[in-house]
Amino acid sequence: MPRETSDASIVAKTRAALWAIPLAAAVWIVIFAWQPANFWILMTAGVGGLGCLALAVRGPFPLREGMRAPDLALGLAASAVLYAVFAAGRILAGYVLPFAGAEIGAVYVIRAQAPVWVITLALVLVIGPGEELFWRGLIQWGLVRRLGPLRGWAAATLLYGLVHAAAGNFMLVVAALAAGACWGWMYLRMGRIAPVVASHILWDVTVFLLLPLR
Repeated sequence: MPRETSDASIVAKTRAALWAIPLAAAVWIVIFAWQPANFWILMTAGVGGLGCLALAVRGPFPLREGMRAPDLALGLAASAVLYAVFAAGRILAGYVLPFAGAEIGAVYVIRAQAPVWVITLALVLVIGPGEELFWRGLIQWGLVRRLGPLRGWAAATLLYGLVHAAAGNFMLVVAALAAGACWGWMYLRMGRIAPVVASHILWDVTVFLLLPLR
C-alpha cells in the first residue's frame, strides 16, 4: 500500500485500529443480540459509524490507494465466485447439517423489517462500504502491520467471523468467515479497497435481495 505518513503516525494508527476491535464487538452485540430497535436502523448506524471511524483514523485512504476503471468488474467477478461457492455450500450443508436450512432462513427474516428500497440503499450506500472500510481498511490493515501479511489477514478474518457469533447463528458465522477471507485476501493482494467495496456491495444485494440462498 502507499506510504501514508511518518512511521510514528503509522504506529499510532495501528494502535487505534486494535483499540477499535472491542468497539466493533460491542456494536455487533447491540445489532444482533440485544436489538433494541429495528435491525436496519441499528446496522446502518453502527456500521456507518465504524466506517467513519476508519476514515477518521486513516484519513481518505481509498483515494490514496486509487480507484480504477476495472474495479467494478473485479468486484463483480469476486462476488460471482463467492455466490457459486455459497450455492454449493448451501447444498452440501443441507445434507450434513440438519439445522442449516433453519439458520439460513432465519437470516432472511430481517428482510421484513424494512421496504426493499430502504434495504437496498442501506446495503449500497452504508453497510457494504462501511464494513470494508472498517474490517479490511482499518482492522486488517492494522493487524497486518502488527502481525505480518498472512497472520494479519487470518486474524482479521477470524475476528470478522467471531463478531457474528452475537447472532447465535452458526451458518452466519461460517458465511462471514468465508466472505471475510475472500475480501481480506483481495485487499491483501491488491492493496486497494475500491474493488473490495464493489464486491461486498454486489454480494450483499445479490445474496440478500436478488438471488437469496434459502
